[in-house]
Amino acid sequence: MHRLIVTCALVLAVSPVAWAQPNPERPLPRLPPFGQLPPEPQTPDAQPPETDQTPDRQPGTQAPQQQRPQGGRIVSGRPAPRPPETDDQLLAKLAKAPDRRAARPIEGELRARWAHSDSPSADLLLKRADQAIKAHDSETARAIVDKLTDIAPNFAEGWHRRATLAAEKDDYRDAIDALRRVLALQPKHFVAMAELGQILEEFDDKSHALEAYRQAKALDPFIDGLEDRIRQLTKDVEGQGI
Repeated sequence: MHRLIVTCALVLAVSPVAWAQPNPERPLPRLPPFGQLPPEPQTPDAQPPETDQTPDRQPGTQAPQQQRPQGGRIVSGRPAPRPPETDDQLLAKLAKAPDRRAARPIEGELRARWAHSDSPSADLLLKRADQAIKAHDSETARAIVDKLTDIAPNFAEGWHRRATLAAEKDDYRDAIDALRRVLALQPKHFVAMAELGQILEEFDDKSHALEAYRQAKALDPFIDGLEDRIRQLTKDVEGQGI
């Protein structure tokens, strides 16, 4: 069963046909899952204090004055480090990435950020749920995710995992509800948008699947397999290629 994850930014109406059973004679090409998330960025080692590099001065001369802002703190000649980029800035860079190689680190950084909440307890539960999913222990993973969504209802990734697990046991009502929550909490979740397109396409809701795929591509042009699905559905829905 496909990995399931959905996003509420789409506001896509699921037509009644979406609840029909998929056509077993038309297997759906799957979008390959993303690889493992990269390790969290390490904090750079603290820089050693600067030593006075001023050459020996002649007797009777004064050392050059260092600039002191209000508060008396010495300011070095180096520019202050730039603050981290916001999610919106990273998404803008991702949408304009020149190639797949440039896009992958941005995808990884965004997904790593989305996997962290304001609660250490929620983060720990998500980590344990992912470990259970990787070990194919769905029962344990569901129990952990149920607790996670109870204690952190505003953590989109908790609902993301719940949707995945619900889809595995063909509980589409719970999956769709979880996906809607993901979309409401993280409208630009490009992975969820693409996977929503997969679900809608599987249930033969081609027009909404195409819309979901296009929105995902607008955010991340380099999702594996997405271009082919858009091309095929455009022919099916609009009668022409892209």
